[in-house]
Amino acid sequence: MKKLFFRSLRKIGILQIFNFTSTISVNKASFKIPVIKEAGYQNLFMSEPWMVDLLKIILPIENNQFVDVGANVGQTLLKLKSVDPEIKYIGFEPNPSCINYLNVLTEVNNLQNVSVLPVGISDQTELGVLNFLNPSSTDSCASTIAQFRPEKNVVKKDFIPLFNLETLSKNLKLDFVSVLKIDVEGGELEVLKSFQSVLRSKQTIILVEILPAYTAENLFRIERQNEIQSLLAKEDYVMYRVAKKDDVLLNLERISAIEIHADLNKCEYVMVPSVKVDRFESNFRQRLEAK
Repeated sequence: MKKLFFRSLRKIGILQIFNFTSTISVNKASFKIPVIKEAGYQNLFMSEPWMVDLLKIILPIENNQFVDVGANVGQTLLKLKSVDPEIKYIGFEPNPSCINYLNVLTEVNNLQNVSVLPVGISDQTELGVLNFLNPSSTDSCASTIAQFRPEKNVVKKDFIPLFNLETLSKNLKLDFVSVLKIDVEGGELEVLKSFQSVLRSKQTIILVEILPAYTAENLFRIERQNEIQSLLAKEDYVMYRVAKKDDVLLNLERISAIEIHADLNKCEYVMVPSVKVDRFESNFRQRLEAK
C-alpha cells in the first residue's frame, strides 16, 4: 500500500513539488529517507536486498575501508551501514544532485565515518561528460562512456571532474581498500585501471556490475569486458557471478570468463584475490547453511 501511494504521488508530479522524509528498514536497521524534488525516491523501495547477504559474507574478511565508486543516492551506503555502522565509507559521485542528496542523507541519519567526494574516477584526470538517459536529476543510468548505449537518446549532458586515483592519493589514504564497489554504467575498465596499484596489495575484494554485451556484434562492450578480465587475471583475482532469484542471493558461481549473454539478472560479480578465496568460499557456505 505504501509503495502504491508513493508511486501515485510521483505519477501525478507531487514529488517534484513537495519535499518530505519517510522511514524504511534495511536489515532490521531503521533509516530516514529524505525525498527532495523526487531525489531519493528510489530509496523508499530498497532494491537488491541480496547485497546485504553478500556484505555479511565479505565484511568478516575485510572491513577496514569500503570505497563506493558510483554512489548515486546512497543505495549501497544504507545497506553497508545496516551491516556495519562503524565501517569507514568513501563514496565517489560526480553528479552534483546526487552529492547534495548524499550529504542530506548522511546528516539526517547521523551516519558516522562517511566521506563523499564530488568527483568521478577514471584512468585520466580530466574534464569529463556525464550523459543522462532520462530527465531525472539523479539518473542512475547516466554514464561517462558516450558509446556505451548508442541506441539510447541522451537527454542532457553535464561536465564533471574525473580524477585518476594517483592524483587523489595526495590527500586521501587509499593505499588499502577492503572492498571496492563499482557501479558506473560502462566505465568499469577506467576505474579498475585507476585502482590497479591498490589491487596489487591482494587485499581488495571487488563488487562490480558489468552489463551484458548481448550479441557478438557488440565489439565495444566485448573488448572492454575482455580487457577487464585480463587486468584482473594479471592481478591474480578469481571471478564469481552473483546468482539470485526474486532478489534473493542463491549462489556465488565461480567463473573463468564473462561470456556473451543478454541476461540482466547475471550482471553482478565479485572479484576475489586468490589468497582470500578459501575464506570467501567458507563464509559463503556457512551463510547458506545458516539459512
